[in-house]
Amino acid sequence: MQIQKKKIKKRIENAAREDFLEYGFIKASMRNIAKKARVSTSNIYNYFKSKDYLFYSLTEPVYEKVKDLLTVLFETEKKLGENEFFKQISDVFAHPVGEIIKQNAKDLIILLDKSEGTKFEKFKENLIQKIESHFTESIIHKKESKDHKLKSPFIMHIIATNLLEGLLEIAKHYNTDEWVDSNIDLLIKYHVHGILSLF
Repeated sequence: MQIQKKKIKKRIENAAREDFLEYGFIKASMRNIAKKARVSTSNIYNYFKSKDYLFYSLTEPVYEKVKDLLTVLFETEKKLGENEFFKQISDVFAHPVGEIIKQNAKDLIILLDKSEGTKFEKFKENLIQKIESHFTESIIHKKESKDHKLKSPFIMHIIATNLLEGLLEIAKHYNTDEWVDSNIDLLIKYHVHGILSLF
């Protein structure tokens, strides 16, 4: 009986994942999810109290992973120093991001692009702001001198946005694990060289 319940719950989660991906949180419906999961709408409520609970059961785990990765990333850069950090960028950033995408690609897309109407609707925007602030504080302030000021610090906002959107595109076009690793590695190298070329 317990195994059957786990299977039904998994079917509901998979159906919800597809509905949230297609319609976003606001337009997704419990009726449609029930139909896709081959259960009655009333039966869904035996597993999830509401559409919100169902949404957060999918997105909260990947939200925590992204938040933790960002914390570890910034701490690692501080500990290693900028030059050593850039040398080890594949290990400290590309690989962990790749693992998140390989394990949670659909949930990551839902979290960043389909969460309007939830507590996560500003998460993508906040993430871009954090990355931008980090680039500005740790890179511009360290590298700028009296002789060389970056003419447009707004470029860091563009770079942070492009980096996150690039990772999201990799998640959306997920092919194989090797494909994910290769494209993330190229994307990170592109951004690192691009930032360093500004100075």
